[in-house]
Amino acid sequence: MKIKKFNLENDLKQLESFLRNQYLENKNMTSWLPERLHDLIYRMDTQYTNAKKNKSSDYIFIWENNDEIVGCILPDGDAIYISIKNDYGALYKTIVSYAEEHCKPLFEILEDGSIDFLVITNDSLKDRTRILEENGYIRQKEEDYDNYVYPQETNIEVNLPIGYKLLYGNEYPDEENKWSACNLGFHPDLESPNYRNNMEAYNSRKKSSMYKDSFECLVIDENATEQNNVCSYCFVYIDKESKTAFIEPVSTREKYRHKGIGTAMMHGVILKCKELGIEKCYVNSYDWRRKFYNASGFITEDSIGFYHKKIK
Repeated sequence: MKIKKFNLENDLKQLESFLRNQYLENKNMTSWLPERLHDLIYRMDTQYTNAKKNKSSDYIFIWENNDEIVGCILPDGDAIYISIKNDYGALYKTIVSYAEEHCKPLFEILEDGSIDFLVITNDSLKDRTRILEENGYIRQKEEDYDNYVYPQETNIEVNLPIGYKLLYGNEYPDEENKWSACNLGFHPDLESPNYRNNMEAYNSRKKSSMYKDSFECLVIDENATEQNNVCSYCFVYIDKESKTAFIEPVSTREKYRHKGIGTAMMHGVILKCKELGIEKCYVNSYDWRRKFYNASGFITEDSIGFYHKKIK
């Protein structure tokens, strides 16, 4: 068994293929989709760097057996995900211990010199939750959820209030407006007529080999008097080989919520995925957003537990 640190140039295609095969074998998101790996590398890591944090992809580690990937550590900020090939489940405890030793720089040091080490796993993976609990991890009350829809089996329409319009990325060329509106949905306190978001992560995402097959979906306010008339925005990664889609991020500005705009945008995503031949479309959520996605036609597939352990 060989352990190596991920190298973008040498290992991306192999790791992408490993994750894709995991999905094709399991037909669920107990392992990351390759789309999420691309989002981490090309968007999130740029944001982490801008925030003066370590790049998560610098702490991806790969386990190989006879040059075949059988497991990996997939960090996302201060959280550790682990993907393991079926029949190699016995590696889980070893990989968790390795992560505790080698991924510490991703975590903030607390006043007592310890770190709150966080491992995330799907609740359906009972052996993994048991191992974490046996090794001193405590599950927090809050949880995330994997949600999916089968676009080919849907029969939906886009219904928007008068004065609002659904568009796809190329139909709205003002990239600064789109990306600024996205961030305003997460940070309403930044709302101002002249707000502009840093474009580095947006532009970095274009480097992904999946970018050309992926798409943006948004809703605009046709009667807006301010410069930025984007109400709601999302990006949809497409993996043509697995015929899956992964939506990340999803954002609606606070003043445009509770009008059916976000739901209409999600319906627009589903319809575009249907047109593109996508068989399964995923979005991850926390609890109140899960209700929104369920109302938009998505089905919750699994809950995701957050397991904490103080280590030094």
